[in-house]
Amino acid sequence: MARRSGLGPRWLEAVATVLLLGLFRNGIGAVVAEDSCGMVPQGRITGGTTAARGQWPWQVSINHHGTHVCGGSLVSNQWVLSAAHCFPSDNKIEEYEVKLGAHQLDYYSTDTQVRGVAQVISHEKYSHEGSMGDIALLRLSSSVTFSRYIRPICLPAANASFPNGLQCIVTGWGHVAPSVSLPNPRPLQQLEVPLISRETCNCLYNINAKPGEPHLIDQDMLCAGYVNGSKDACQGDSGGPLSCPVAGRWYLAGIVSWGDACGAPNRPGVYTLTSVYASWIHYKVAELQPQVVPQMEESQPDGHLCSRYKGFNSAPAQGLVGPILLLPLGLTLGLLRPLHED
Repeated sequence: MARRSGLGPRWLEAVATVLLLGLFRNGIGAVVAEDSCGMVPQGRITGGTTAARGQWPWQVSINHHGTHVCGGSLVSNQWVLSAAHCFPSDNKIEEYEVKLGAHQLDYYSTDTQVRGVAQVISHEKYSHEGSMGDIALLRLSSSVTFSRYIRPICLPAANASFPNGLQCIVTGWGHVAPSVSLPNPRPLQQLEVPLISRETCNCLYNINAKPGEPHLIDQDMLCAGYVNGSKDACQGDSGGPLSCPVAGRWYLAGIVSWGDACGAPNRPGVYTLTSVYASWIHYKVAELQPQVVPQMEESQPDGHLCSRYKGFNSAPAQGLVGPILLLPLGLTLGLLRPLHED
């Protein structure tokens, strides 16, 4: 009788090894495919803390004349997304460089790659602090090599919807208090913040607003933070990412843009809503493909966050505001000042 072939122990061991490698490449294990956007294994974040090395591999530091002035997000091997106000028209692009894979800004690491800026594409609508269109694309002088510490974040498609209350993460190297720099070696900071609806954010920003300076949260803006203040993005990293988790991936929901207070009550952080500019991004750089975000639960009304102030109009205020930008983002308290420190 012929011997029936079977699965010997060595063969089974080989199959198991192949399956495990496949799981790791799909992000289930500790290793993630380096070309997969928005995938990085990590635990839950609470409060404002120092990030672990490689925890936010899309975070970049934008330097002007060698000084950190803004944050940004890597979205491909040659393109970074940041805020338009980080690039005043009187600055030359050769004065900028981008540091990728950095964790502690004051220490050199072999994990870090530095590139010059070959091109800056600011949105045509951007005109002044707090205006619409506070978004810019940066083309690096040469492509970067993805690694555990350098990886792109996913760009959300135009129809993306992030519900109120979703816990997202804002990151940066900014000040820890008004005019108080992040202490050496300046490790990357992270803060969990809940999303707030545009209507409620408008209501909050009109509480004790200065006469003649109505605050308008426009259609291309997103708010996140705490009504009672104390934790917020601050002077330090405008242009940096507001990263939101959906179905195992991180999406660039917002770009740090502006605010008129830092950690003050009723003044959540204001971000550029990235999905509004999905078509613009793809039109300017065809290789950048915004991705459909998996459907999430519908947003629940959050008007109760401003219910104590029913005398205030929660509708968008008329006119434009003159906000103070959150240029480098310091996850802390205090009043904001215009950003560029150099």
